Amino acid sequence: MADGLFPYNSRVLNRAQEGVGSLQSFIFPSHRAIAILTIVAGFAYGPIHATAQSAPPTSATSPDFSKLPKLPGGWTLVHPDKGQVTVTDTGLRIAPSVDTNLFIAPGGNESIANAPMVLFASEGDFTLKAKISAQLAGIYDVGALVVFADEQHWAKLCFENSFKREATVVTVVKRERSDDANSETIASPFVYMTIARRGNEYTMHFSRDGQQWRLARHFQLLIPSGVRAGFAAHTESNSHLAVEFSEIVYRAKAPKSMRHLEAEDVAP
Repeated sequence: MADGLFPYNSRVLNRAQEGVGSLQSFIFPSHRAIAILTIVAGFAYGPIHATAQSAPPTSATSPDFSKLPKLPGGWTLVHPDKGQVTVTDTGLRIAPSVDTNLFIAPGGNESIANAPMVLFASEGDFTLKAKISAQLAGIYDVGALVVFADEQHWAKLCFENSFKREATVVTVVKRERSDDANSETIASPFVYMTIARRGNEYTMHFSRDGQQWRLARHFQLLIPSGVRAGFAAHTESNSHLAVEFSEIVYRAKAPKSMRHLEAEDVAP
């Protein structure tokens, strides 16, 4: 190859050939020319870097909910443009967009209610359980069980990365303004959660193993009609957050005790 046809002279080529010679113990002679050109190209243009792929675009198309439990009124996707929702072999996956939330600050200085949610229409008393799994990396990364009527009346039981970057059980009840109460921290990438309803009475429990349940919240929420329940996820800044909801159990009745949940109350 003439020096004028390549930005490096014959000494570079000789160095490349010497390098190939030292590799002959594992390079076949027929590949010698290819190896020379590869090494020379490395001198000329530097290392080749993989091109980073952009995150998949959000999709407003409704996923196939046929693998989820058949619940009253079917499943509805709320705010479909704010993330990706996928039905998996084990349940449901929600990957929210950044700048999503479900919160109206008590002081009135913050109001965001755009979290992607997958909900069913509640026709009376019920108990809903799921295992929530997520790598909570960003502050206020959240996977949650929710009951939802409208933007002024709802409640959520959250697996949340707190301001101190600790995975925490958090409850929020919205009656025109939200309250916000932190419960226990969870030293695990998953937690089991349950929301139950008996009339206007609601209860929220969590468990580290799905067997021993702890009360997180017991409250009244006056919703005239149109109660829906299900799953939500949101994040302020973590574009990689993906929340998995698995081991989903629905019962069309309240537990025997609203304050003391037993494993049999949420058994499949």
